[in-house]
Amino acid sequence: MILVLILFWIVFVAICLHYVLFGLLVYLVSRVFKMKHKISEITPSVSFVIAAYNEERIIREKILSDLKTAYPKDKIEFIIVSDGSTDRTPEIVSEFSAQGVISMFQPQRQGKTAALNRAVAAAKNEIIVFSDGNSMFRPDAISKLVRHFADESIGGVCGRKSVLQHQDRKASIGDNLYWHYESALKQAESHLGSIPTADGEIFALRKNLYKEVPRELINDDLVITFNILEQGKRVIYDQEAITEEEASITLKDDFNVKSRMVYGGIQVISLYKKLLNPVASWFGFQFFIHKTLRYFMWALLALILVSNTLLVGAGAFYAVFLGLQVAFYLMALIGYQLDKTGAKVGVFYLSYYYCNVNLAAFKGFLFWRKQRSTVDIWKKAQR
Repeated sequence: MILVLILFWIVFVAICLHYVLFGLLVYLVSRVFKMKHKISEITPSVSFVIAAYNEERIIREKILSDLKTAYPKDKIEFIIVSDGSTDRTPEIVSEFSAQGVISMFQPQRQGKTAALNRAVAAAKNEIIVFSDGNSMFRPDAISKLVRHFADESIGGVCGRKSVLQHQDRKASIGDNLYWHYESALKQAESHLGSIPTADGEIFALRKNLYKEVPRELINDDLVITFNILEQGKRVIYDQEAITEEEASITLKDDFNVKSRMVYGGIQVISLYKKLLNPVASWFGFQFFIHKTLRYFMWALLALILVSNTLLVGAGAFYAVFLGLQVAFYLMALIGYQLDKTGAKVGVFYLSYYYCNVNLAAFKGFLFWRKQRSTVDIWKKAQR
C-alpha cells in the first residue's frame, strides 16, 4: 500500500505542478529576474508565408486581411503554398498576383512541413513570418513582431493567438480559456529566456536561422523553435502581436486537431532528447512541465484515478477526492451525450471539453506508437 500512496502523491504533485504551481513560479520569478533586450521600430524586409491546403472557403478573406497590414508594402512579399490542393485555392491565390501575392502550387501533396520548406527556400527577405490560412493578423501585428529583431540575441518571435468567442463553435469557450492561460505563461517564460515552442499561426524568425524541417514531422513550429535555440538565439513571446481565428465548429474537429498535434509533439521529443532533458537545463525542465506533461496528462489522470481507488479506505481525503473525480467524469459523460443529441451542454461543457482534449492526446500517442503517416491522419476541419 505504501507504493500506491507514493505513486498517488507523485502524480498529484505532477498534475498540480503542470496546471498551477509551475505557472505561479514562473510568473513570480519573471517579475524579479526579467531578461531584457533591445526593441526598436525597425522595418526589415519580410517574407510572409502561408501553407494553405484546400482553403477555398477562407483564403480570399485571409489574403484581403493580410493586404491591410500597416507594414510598408515595399518591404513585404506574400508567399502562399497550396501544394496538393484539389479545390480552387491555387486559382483564388493567383487572382492576387497583381498585389504582389506569390502563388506556389504543385499537384503532389507532401504535407505542410514540405510546403513550408519550399516557401522558405523561395523567400527573398531577411525575416520570415509564418501564418495559417484561417488566422487573421491585426494590421500592426507584423510591426510588433519584427521590432524585437533589433536585438541580435533574438532569433524568433511568437505572437498571441486569440480564439474568437462564437456560440456556434463548440471548441471556442475551452480554446479561449486555454489560450488566455497559455499567453500569460509564455509571456512570463519569455522574460526568463525562451518559450518552449512558438505557435505557427503567428511566428517570425530570421531566415538565416531556418533549417529545413524533415517532412515527416508534424509540429514544424516546435522543430523550428528548437533549431533556433540550438544556434544560440532566443525565441520570445509578444502578447501585443495578435492574430485572431475561429475555434473548431465541432469538438470532433477539435479532437482531430489536438491528436495530430500531440503526435507531432511526441515525435519531436523523441528526436531532441538531449535538449529536452528535464534535469540538464532550465529549458528542459520548462518544456517537461509545460508540454511533455500535457501530452501525457491522460496517463497521469488514469494513474491517479486507479491509485485513489485503491486508497479510498485510507482516510477521508482519499474518499472525497475519489468522489470528486467520479463526479467530474460523470459530468463529462453527460456533456458528451448532450452534445451527441444536439442539446446544449451547459454546465457540463468544461469537463466534457477537458476529457475530449485528453482523449485526443491519448489518440495522438497511439498514432506515434503505430508511426502513422502524417498525411493520412490529417483531416480537414470545418471552417
